[in-house]
Amino acid sequence: MARVDLEKYRESGRIAAEAHALAKERIRPGGRLVDVLDAIEDFIHAQGADRAFPAQISVNEVAAHDCCGPDDPRVFGDDDVIKVDLGVHVDGCIADTARTHDLGNKHGALLEASRQALEAAIERVRPGARIKDIGGAIKDTMVALGFKPVANLTGHGIAPYTIHCSPSIPNVPDMTSGVLKEGMMICIEPFATTGRGHVVEQGRAEVFGARRKLKPPRNVSSDVIDQILDRRGLPFCRREIAKEHGTEVADRALRDLLRAGSIHDYPPLVESHGKGAFVAQFEHTIHVTADGSEVMTRDR
Repeated sequence: MARVDLEKYRESGRIAAEAHALAKERIRPGGRLVDVLDAIEDFIHAQGADRAFPAQISVNEVAAHDCCGPDDPRVFGDDDVIKVDLGVHVDGCIADTARTHDLGNKHGALLEASRQALEAAIERVRPGARIKDIGGAIKDTMVALGFKPVANLTGHGIAPYTIHCSPSIPNVPDMTSGVLKEGMMICIEPFATTGRGHVVEQGRAEVFGARRKLKPPRNVSSDVIDQILDRRGLPFCRREIAKEHGTEVADRALRDLLRAGSIHDYPPLVESHGKGAFVAQFEHTIHVTADGSEVMTRDR
């Protein structure tokens, strides 16, 4: 396995943890979701780093992948359960991390189920650890606390300029036969739910991905293509395209790129129970060391 630049991963992790602290200060009933996302991304850039993917805020039954569009009017409600998922990279060395906020202070047990499941999983990270045992630890912890894991969401490996790669880290024990190896960089992200433990794609996608060697249709603006290529294969969102080129140009370009199969989308992932369900998520980026693990995204 190629040697990783741990100092750059640590720096990404530090910035990501501080971005979460900033988000916590900004999340208030009546506040706009888009303002928090913009503040997170402005902070990351001010630190001399870049986004590994667009910052995302997913509320209540929405588990993941919800990102604000241009001029998004949504505001936080008094009793919302809010997942903030953000990624930072320094020269391609990625820190991916998520935290949940309980504005009404009514869902502390749900948040604790996700948080404790993450810690139980981290305790098992070491070379030779069976990946399915990590999923078992996550499920057992959540069930003991009265909640379900979301079975069809998983953690993942990361690599330079690659947000998702092997190994997949399940949130339930499965038939996975893999083991962790020294030098791996992984993300563990237990989702705890009051619902059915299954998510479906639902709603308008605001986040997109493209291959590094993009083959666009001729009618798409070269300026838009250059902006996407500057992401070096990392995800991007409609809002950032619209900021540079206007909403009309962004919408037309994304529509044509999707039709041509040049990009793919990431729609919001929603608990299949629907309204009335709540999902909590905590996530850390972890380096598998010779004798255990190092968590890159803890508060310093």
